[in-house]
Amino acid sequence: MKLSNRIIILLIIGFISCKQTPKEIDIKGPKVVSGNNKTAYNVLKKMNLDSTYTNLLDPRNVTADEYKLVAASWAKFHKNLSHFIKEEKFKWEVSDSTITIMNRIYFDKNGTIDYYTFKIKNPSVTDEKIVEYKRVLQKFSKNVKLDLNRDENYAQCGKIKYKNF
Repeated sequence: MKLSNRIIILLIIGFISCKQTPKEIDIKGPKVVSGNNKTAYNVLKKMNLDSTYTNLLDPRNVTADEYKLVAASWAKFHKNLSHFIKEEKFKWEVSDSTITIMNRIYFDKNGTIDYYTFKIKNPSVTDEKIVEYKRVLQKFSKNVKLDLNRDENYAQCGKIKYKNF
């Protein structure tokens, strides 16, 4: 096979692979990605969402009064998520007394989740449980809206500890 034919075949393969969406990112509804899955997380990271979503938990981006509303909405969000996890009968199945999770959630200006990233910090949590938790988050994210409307898309991030019942 000539070198020019090989180059054409490689280019075609390259174009086809660029058009495919990784299985880790669901294209219907909010995109939920585990930071524990480095491949999926790196795909999302390349989107550079922080450049188009304002971080509202950064006091430089909101007034003191707005920050109180943001903090209250964030607390309510996690309270609702905690209730949802219990309703889904999700169990971590580890002996740790708490589960620590880093979250970064990207919302549209109306409070609907566009992207939800999380990273489980407990090394005892299995990959299977991380995948199961991701499914719970996906289901939750489709039906929840943050009680906060803005003029632009926004993000909130932080660490949460759940009691492990």
